[in-house]
Amino acid sequence: MNRGTIIRKKQIKYIDENDYNRIFVISDLHGYYELFLKFIEKVNLQKDDLLINLGDTCDRGTQSYELYLKYDEMIKQGYNILHILGNHEDMLLTTVYTLDYDRLEHWFINGGEKTIESFKRVTGLSTVDFFDLEKNKFLIDFLSSFPTLIVSNKTIFTHAAYNPDLPPEKQEEYFLIWNRENFWDRNKTGKAIYFGHTPSKKENHTIVYYPNNCTCIDLGTYRYNKMGGIEIKSKEEYYIEMLYQGDGKTRFVLGEVTGDNPLICFGINPSNAKIVDNKLQTDKTIKKIRYIADMEKKYDGWIMLNLYAQVTSEPNNLDKVFNNNLHSKNIDEIEKILNRFPNSDILACWGNLIEKRRYLKYCLKGLKIDNNIADYNFPDEIKDIKGIISLTKNRKWFYRGMITKKGHPNHQVRTKNSARLEEFNIKKYIKNL
Repeated sequence: MNRGTIIRKKQIKYIDENDYNRIFVISDLHGYYELFLKFIEKVNLQKDDLLINLGDTCDRGTQSYELYLKYDEMIKQGYNILHILGNHEDMLLTTVYTLDYDRLEHWFINGGEKTIESFKRVTGLSTVDFFDLEKNKFLIDFLSSFPTLIVSNKTIFTHAAYNPDLPPEKQEEYFLIWNRENFWDRNKTGKAIYFGHTPSKKENHTIVYYPNNCTCIDLGTYRYNKMGGIEIKSKEEYYIEMLYQGDGKTRFVLGEVTGDNPLICFGINPSNAKIVDNKLQTDKTIKKIRYIADMEKKYDGWIMLNLYAQVTSEPNNLDKVFNNNLHSKNIDEIEKILNRFPNSDILACWGNLIEKRRYLKYCLKGLKIDNNIADYNFPDEIKDIKGIISLTKNRKWFYRGMITKKGHPNHQVRTKNSARLEEFNIKKYIKNL
């Protein structure tokens, strides 16, 4: 996109907001396909709604091509979807049309290779084919059809910025797509302006409201596994987030959250489920937890925590000696989650596995270490153990299915799909543990 080029007439899309029941605005998904699917499910997108994407669907994430195919599929099904040309779509098209090395290098530095990999995986074609105007005809034609600006009688939609001193027909394309300078202080258009491009710097990575009715939707999705959107008539915000803290050997947090009230679940230790390349890889436990959160209806997703954060699918391989550093880190991450979601219910689902190692019950209930402990030898450097239960005061605890013969809340892989949540007397359980 060259500086100074005035927007072409065909690059402006005019809409009448009264033609749609609801109008949703999202931006800067960068290949995060799973988040988009969760978003349209969360808002229950209908064919009398309008979904406006402010640009930058491609690059950085792993499923850019899949997203474009999904938009096209939905449009053909009768959904109203408009997509503005973002600077990443601009880099892609410029690189394909010019085959200029410097432009290619600039695009690759900004995550372009991820888009090519997505294309190759879906189509079975090669990197060379990506730059072939015929073999990559769908993507090139689709992106080339995107407007640079969408305007209604009340609202202006743009990727990066808008010059309030000029009418839509006099806007500079480069400014609309690439600018990061303050323009909101000069917004005297009488219209709301929605834009993306510059990630939210708020600590909780939420939508940013600037002066003079200007709103930024870019949450830094590729950095934080979180996307947001707003319905502009009701001003209701929606957020979809994948939570993951861990590596191949430890996992402290895993979850899919769509609001302020996820179901928080406690197991014994994590197995193989994790997030890789912004996609959730599930195991049997996580599949069941997902099912429970969906079935119960009242929860905004789910979060899986554990009494002990060591990753192993074989309980017999759990540490034989208590790792206090691992437990302390686990306590810290659990506390962050509980503070962030202060009203969420807790599902206990560790089953009889809590008896697999003697230290596991102390991870839950805590322990002041002294010389009177007869049932377990702790390393000398451990003075006491902070219990998870100390972080959960005034919480509602539940179990699901059955209490085992040994008195523990059942592991969810072993419960029937028809089972429902029942209140769990955690105080009595801890007293007898």
